[in-house]
Amino acid sequence: MSSLATLPLSTQVTVLRGLGPARAAALQDAGIHTLGDLLMQLPYRYVDRGSIVKLGDLELRSFNPDLEDREIITVLGEIHDVRQSLTRIQRMALTEVLLNDGTGMLKLVFFNQPYLGRSLKIGDRLLAFGPLSQGRGGPEMRGPQIELMARGGNENTLGGLEEIWVRRFLPLYRKLGPISSLVRKKLVEEVLLRAHPPEEWLPPELCRHLPGTLTALRLLHQPPDESDGRLLNLRETPAHERLAMEELFAFALGVESRRAGRLSRRGLVVPTSQNLRERLKSFLPFHLTGAQRQVFKEIVDDLTSGRVMHRLLQGDVGSGKTLVAFLSLAMVAETGGQGALLAPTEVLARQHALTFERLLGGEAHRMQLLLGPMKAAEKREALARIASGEVRYIVGTHALFQEAVRFRDLRLVVVDEQHRFGVKQREALKQKGGDPHWLVMSATPIPRSLALSLFGDLDQSVLDELPPGRQPITTKLLDTDAAERAWDLIEKELKAGRQAFVVSPAIDPTDESKVRLRDIQAMESLLRARFPGMDLEVVHGRLKPDDMAARMDRFVRGDAKLLLATTVIEVGVDVPNATVMVVDHAERFGLSQLHQLRGRVGRGVDRSFFVMISSAETERLHVLVETQDGFKIAQKDLEIRGPGEFFGTRQAGLPQFQVADLVRDRRLLQSCREAAAKALAEGLSEAQKEWLQRERVRLKLAEVS
Repeated sequence: MSSLATLPLSTQVTVLRGLGPARAAALQDAGIHTLGDLLMQLPYRYVDRGSIVKLGDLELRSFNPDLEDREIITVLGEIHDVRQSLTRIQRMALTEVLLNDGTGMLKLVFFNQPYLGRSLKIGDRLLAFGPLSQGRGGPEMRGPQIELMARGGNENTLGGLEEIWVRRFLPLYRKLGPISSLVRKKLVEEVLLRAHPPEEWLPPELCRHLPGTLTALRLLHQPPDESDGRLLNLRETPAHERLAMEELFAFALGVESRRAGRLSRRGLVVPTSQNLRERLKSFLPFHLTGAQRQVFKEIVDDLTSGRVMHRLLQGDVGSGKTLVAFLSLAMVAETGGQGALLAPTEVLARQHALTFERLLGGEAHRMQLLLGPMKAAEKREALARIASGEVRYIVGTHALFQEAVRFRDLRLVVVDEQHRFGVKQREALKQKGGDPHWLVMSATPIPRSLALSLFGDLDQSVLDELPPGRQPITTKLLDTDAAERAWDLIEKELKAGRQAFVVSPAIDPTDESKVRLRDIQAMESLLRARFPGMDLEVVHGRLKPDDMAARMDRFVRGDAKLLLATTVIEVGVDVPNATVMVVDHAERFGLSQLHQLRGRVGRGVDRSFFVMISSAETERLHVLVETQDGFKIAQKDLEIRGPGEFFGTRQAGLPQFQVADLVRDRRLLQSCREAAAKALAEGLSEAQKEWLQRERVRLKLAEVS
């Protein structure tokens, strides 16, 4: 095989031998198109089998009778005999295999695996690994892991590659349809034998002291016996660092190039004046905090700079992001343009619309709400008002993406909860207004170092000060056996004339889990029995939008005193009179999600309470009891769940890294950002341009926001 022509890593995998249509389709479905793609899908785990031991040497080894601490031994030999029987007492199927390597014999014992007696044949070569036990006739291996190396009398079953499979570290791969682990290893081995080392594309400052690309891949698919097994499984070897650095440098180049392109574009200049400043002040219900003033100044500087604004506005729960967003929209609306606020849910869009109506007062008619399920006549009227420019403030959901929506003069787009929207959706909205300014808000705080790296294309603003009047929230964690204390607290608050939330994790008892949960119907029965005669509303995602809006409105107005909900109330619901929230099965939520829910209380002048009921993961949930700093909570949430779950499953805008981890590799990512900015300033080499183009496809860099 080594005499075959060498191939670049960009070669299509279809050149590999033994790939029929079914196997080729399985690779395509897994996103494996090139030889490089195949190698970048690393083993998910390594088994340390120890070194191969000759069977004749086993009697010289000492045995530890402590079952918790027995050495893993790996042996290789031919099957000399296979016997099957039933144990006398429990009538359990027993398969005994006698292994011979020319230096000695070893008995392998398998329990309740009768199929092995049919599949294993005398003369087969077998690799076995596991701890040794002392049997009647000497050492034996009970319940070992095995791999069939060759069928009896067939020396070429593995194509002469047997030495690869007897290494100390066994790489384990995920099964891909008809492609077994053994076939996968054979494909990888052929690629490693035929692959041509790629030209170096990483800047010297990033790859100093690290192995080259092909060497790193070989070290991870065929770890030498002297490798550190712990570091292999933690993905913290220099070889892992090399491959992670390549992914992160490509990502950083993609982000930096987008940023450079944006800064080179001319943006709409929003004029400012003393009259405009006075006009904006007239909308304010109270004085801005120092943080709000600073952030709004940064936005004004962008809007008047002549460049296209792309700014990320971060702030903890209750920090006043919505008011800053309104002032930004007002700045363009009051100078002749239109501004659109895009919300991820109808509940949140309606909440924003109510807030804008209060701020606009007698001029609320200049604001238009646009939702998907609006009646045909109502929607036609809304679309006409937007197209004519009659309305300057537009609030909506995904309905704003619809082809029928036409703006007269869209100058600013504000996106709330930006990570819930795909980049292509945002681009579609941007195209409706030429090249408007862009302000994205994140209600989930992201640690600043990570935000700078993730959203390097966006300038950063952080609201780190709560408005006056926001009350500290008393947070408690109760075991399920102590849940009555939560209902007592709700009863006390309701008797005092206040309102309460109860949050259930599931609409159905088996939603999203094999664990049986107390679903929202069971919770409704409990609450109606516990609080007879109390005005209770129930909301969840399966309600029709109008029905949900009507129920929410009853609670917001105070007609309903108790609101039972799923996480549809996570963001945007503003009820100052609600002073207590109880979350059932709190272990079913991420820390940042719980922190968002907690932000629904503490909005009035009265002391507020947040109570989590859980009998699991209490150590994790204690983070919320100990701190109300959303950035610290988000950092912990990222460390526990990783960025994939933290930002939402396969969230648009995040590349699907094979090796890099955005949390673990923050230090590397920062180095890559600095190197990417320098490389772009000096000009990319031809090798870097070709490589970046390939990486754009693999990492979907074109979709990075």
